[in-house]
Amino acid sequence: MSLYKKILIPIDHSEESWQALIEGLKLAADKGTWIIIATVAPVYPAEVLFAGVTHPKEKVIAHYKELLNKAKKIVEEKGLLAKTVLEEGDEPFERIVDIAYSDNCDLIVMGKGGSKLKRIFLGSTTARVIGYSPVDVLVIPLGKELGWEKILVAVDGSSYSERAFEKALTLAKENESELILLSVVDYPPEYFAEAPQVIEKELLKRSEYLSKLEERCKKEGVKAKKFLKEGTAEDKILETAEETSSQLIVMGTYGRKGIKRLLMGSTTERVLSEGICPVLVVK
Repeated sequence: MSLYKKILIPIDHSEESWQALIEGLKLAADKGTWIIIATVAPVYPAEVLFAGVTHPKEKVIAHYKELLNKAKKIVEEKGLLAKTVLEEGDEPFERIVDIAYSDNCDLIVMGKGGSKLKRIFLGSTTARVIGYSPVDVLVIPLGKELGWEKILVAVDGSSYSERAFEKALTLAKENESELILLSVVDYPPEYFAEAPQVIEKELLKRSEYLSKLEERCKKEGVKAKKFLKEGTAEDKILETAEETSSQLIVMGTYGRKGIKRLLMGSTTERVLSEGICPVLVVK
């Protein structure tokens, strides 16, 4: 049984969105998963639409219909079926999130650009979808493929990381993957000098927690390897992903209100922005 039963894949004219489509289809192959491919056509001001162009709106819409037809052809060539949705709006993320709600999707697959600028700033649409989405979001960096041999999951004992672990464990079982369990103890430098006992206590607590998760993996028939590190969380996650040649990073996130929805926290933002491999953000 597949973890995700209805996947939403938004597309546009960018190369990264088309790669996300190709990689996202890997989640649906042979698993009876429904696919929804959506695109959002921009709404132009009247003075732009009627600046000497005949039927301007129809031409814009036709262009986006062509995108969907091209995507549908790719899906059909792989022997899969997909529903296509064309929306209009000034803010694509709003329409994407609306579709996720209305169609009861349980995963959104988004692309991420590979330019130097986009490595620093996660695309605004992707960031906002992650912030407002009611469901998990899988981010595929440009030039990276989705693989299952090794899955890294970052855990800290919180309820958010517990959800991430459960999703990672299910994916590992489905795909016969090795699960890399990582917990990072991240304290300000002054703690090392003023309260070393606090860090030692936390390290022991995390070590016991990782052993508990490792035992759970063994009972589920999943091969697992645990890592306990000290330092900045995002640095150690990226470091461990590279050291272990992980093909997917699974991380938890938590609900926020207002503008804070767009600020996912330095750890999630940095890991996503570096784009070393696909990242599954578990809501």
